[in-house]
Amino acid sequence: MKKRLFYFLLCASSMCFGYAQNLKNLKRINLESYFTNPVVSPNGKFALLTNQHFKGVYLLNLSNQEIQLITDKEGSGYAYTWNEKSNSFYFKQKNENEFFYNSKTYSYSILDQTIEELPEINANYLPSFKGLKENDEDNIVVFTNLNTLQIFARNLLTQEEWIVTQDDGQFYNALLSHDGKKVAVHKGADIYVYDINGQKEGIKIGTGIATSWSPNDNYLIGFLDQSSDGHTIENSEIYLFNPKEYRPKKITNTEVISEMFPSFIDENTILFSDDKTGRIFSFNIK
Repeated sequence: MKKRLFYFLLCASSMCFGYAQNLKNLKRINLESYFTNPVVSPNGKFALLTNQHFKGVYLLNLSNQEIQLITDKEGSGYAYTWNEKSNSFYFKQKNENEFFYNSKTYSYSILDQTIEELPEINANYLPSFKGLKENDEDNIVVFTNLNTLQIFARNLLTQEEWIVTQDDGQFYNALLSHDGKKVAVHKGADIYVYDINGQKEGIKIGTGIATSWSPNDNYLIGFLDQSSDGHTIENSEIYLFNPKEYRPKKITNTEVISEMFPSFIDENTILFSDDKTGRIFSFNIK
């Protein structure tokens, strides 16, 4: 019995040591169900979450860790986004007998706790849509053209539209920077960064899935998963990417946690989900 206890304590201490080595100030958010794909509000006070297979949208208050169900629709937990003031967010959902390309865009007001359909906003514009603003230059969205699989940009006020990715290939998951000047896109397993005007070639910055720009747009954060059979994900680690050059930096290296969907809370703090357990954690990268 003493020998078993010794081995248990040894394993427990090894896990804690591993966390301390790779994840500074690791904290678990106190949630009981399986959650994934956290997207933090610009003010760092809230996060959007979803269940497995992107089913449902949940609003998490990061200060008191209270969580609220907004919708339970299938596929609604993919590509949701915040407005700049952090008092509204946008998501898409479809009716039960509809296809995903029939999804409509909805907004949720935190102050009023009301949901409103936005029929004029194509659901394909998410997650780059941040709400309509008076300044024409601030109403740019980026999206994948489903016919050409190129990344397009569109000014929602002037209706001007142009191609961002002039290169050959099939692109997906466009991620617009906070200042609206850069777009991170994915081509196969690689990540590229383009100027929003589409007049320059993209810069390859790494491999994996980029999920969040840093608040000052100096970095991108994302993850790279590992699978031996091409179907089951066995592990995943978080990487920091430089939007100006190919200098990816691996910032986690654990076996007990499968880190996915990192999102910046602030310049130093990251929120992410563990694909193995559905738990949500935060940690510091500096």
